[in-house]
Amino acid sequence: MNLAKTLLRFCCVLSVVASLSGMRPALAADDNPTGDLTKELKEMPVLTGETWQALQPDAKITFIWGIGHVVTIEENVIQRHPELKRQGFVAKLAEGLRGVPMETIIQDIDSYYRNNPDDRDIPVMRVIWTQIVKPKLKLGIADRPFAGPGGP
Repeated sequence: MNLAKTLLRFCCVLSVVASLSGMRPALAADDNPTGDLTKELKEMPVLTGETWQALQPDAKITFIWGIGHVVTIEENVIQRHPELKRQGFVAKLAEGLRGVPMETIIQDIDSYYRNNPDDRDIPVMRVIWTQIVKPKLKLGIADRPFAGPGGP
């Protein structure tokens, strides 16, 4: 039952994060190639540099805050259920982002897209992984050696 409560809390947190960022719960990348966040969509789009650059500072903080909540929730679930512990993406994300202030993450993402204008189609999570998280890790997901320059 604790896992069910945790998952329910997680869904509530995501709903709050989505509402704080001004996004509607149903969003889809295919129906909205321009990244217009005011248009109702069908599924959650992948946040790319094109949309990131158009976001207000509060929406950027909300996005990073949401990532932090996902990491925190998974860490709390693992504390209660150690048998679930694994070195998956979220665990590596937590390891690589530990101690990095939200403002620094935002500045690093902004700087990346400003310095690489041809990469605006690259997802923000990939930029976080390659520019912030991966350089701080010795091993990748599942404690495997890194596959290549951009991979986990």
